Amino acid sequence: MGKGKGSVPQFDLQTALTRKEKRTIRKSEGMVQYNLARCPNYAVFESPEWARAEDLKQKVKDIEAKAKKRWENNLF
Repeated sequence: MGKGKGSVPQFDLQTALTRKEKRTIRKSEGMVQYNLARCPNYAVFESPEWARAEDLKQKVKDIEAKAKKRWENNLF
């Protein structure tokens, strides 16, 4: 049995995010729910609330991708 010398480090999103990124993600997730709750029952996908929610979801994904890329650059 080895002593863990050959193990590859695993990416952990919560430790890779900065305080500002964590705060932005937390606020954005709340705003997604806020906008989705205000979508009308008709033409949901055409409403501006739906578009805002999708923009916020994309913003969160971009922040997470940036954190992963930063972690990968620091790893090697």
